Amino acid sequence: MLQPTKVTERHSLLDSLRGFALLGVLLANMVSHSGYFFLSEGQRAAFDTAKIDHYVEWIEHFLIDGKFYSLFSMLFGIGFALQMKRASSADINFASRFRRRLLIMFVLGLLHAILFYVGDILTVYAITGLFLILFRNKSDRFILRAAVILTLLPIVQYAIMLGVNLANPPAPSPPESGPRFLDQVIDTYRTGTYLEIITNNLGGLIIGRYPDLFFTGRFFRVLAMFLIGFYISKNLIHANVQAYRPLIRKVMIWGVVIGIPCNFVLAIMMTSEAYYELEPIGIIQPIVYAFGVPALCLFYASAFTLLFEKPNWKKRLSVFAPVGQMALTNYLMQSIICAFLFMSYGLAMEALVGPAKLSLIALAIYIGQLIYSPIWLRYFHFGPAEWLWRSLTYRKWQPFRKEGL
Repeated sequence: MLQPTKVTERHSLLDSLRGFALLGVLLANMVSHSGYFFLSEGQRAAFDTAKIDHYVEWIEHFLIDGKFYSLFSMLFGIGFALQMKRASSADINFASRFRRRLLIMFVLGLLHAILFYVGDILTVYAITGLFLILFRNKSDRFILRAAVILTLLPIVQYAIMLGVNLANPPAPSPPESGPRFLDQVIDTYRTGTYLEIITNNLGGLIIGRYPDLFFTGRFFRVLAMFLIGFYISKNLIHANVQAYRPLIRKVMIWGVVIGIPCNFVLAIMMTSEAYYELEPIGIIQPIVYAFGVPALCLFYASAFTLLFEKPNWKKRLSVFAPVGQMALTNYLMQSIICAFLFMSYGLAMEALVGPAKLSLIALAIYIGQLIYSPIWLRYFHFGPAEWLWRSLTYRKWQPFRKEGL
């Protein structure tokens, strides 16, 4: 019977990369965790940190937004291939077990979105992962071509929406009367009851989060990175870095050459509403995103991988490994901590903090995870969320506490 991956079988590079990615994910999510995303330009300008907030937000658009969830998605694809290989060697029905794993992830993600954070990514991974199964027996060439096509599809999708909008322009929306809708959302998070907050989250999931995911073509982008990770794992690139060093160096160089200029333009575009307003110039955003975000993501991954081959750097970068080893627990814990900081049942700081301070808060949270993750793993095989996920997947309670401790 197939069992979960043992700690001794884990690949420290992948755990370290996963932990590193989790830092970027947290930094990117802080504007939505905190409610800063809901504020108008005038409200943001009223902050005493407005000037530095503007620069910090631009830097995050340039270097962080999209790149780290893409890195996380790529690692998910690597994990999929590793699980498939282990299942094949154990002669079991991999697809059935993987679908059950995804179903559990979807339920966890849905609870996460409703109870704590609308911007949950787990449900997206669970839904998209179902399509990943279709590629498990495809050739390397087919997988890479599919990844390229999926990466470009959001451009095609936006072009179609733009054409429809230009041909049939919608009637202008009447000005809001009374309090701004998003101000009401902020007020509920800051002063409402827990039931009101949950209702807000559910509404935000239905009328905000998922429509935005479809509008931006996020599912195409996630599946594309899944497939890149699948290709990497199928060819054992992560496990044979020395043999693939020329390829990895080439990816790193081209990642910078393509990623820097494209993300520079992307950061400028993300400071305007042209994309969401379906203005003709908005087509630039999905174009530079399609080329720039995966490129910079691959630069981060390849540079990290090459540094990890150097003994001194491996020791430094391995500090991320415990965080990555219990990435699901730490991802959920980030949301729980942020909910306490920003919601009414905690410190009620919703929409009161700008990106500059939010980045410092994110670093403080992450440093806490750097400290407690190795301590936890000293006594337990898995993080609590990983343990529950594995136990439900394998329909058997997995060993949790390490023996003799």
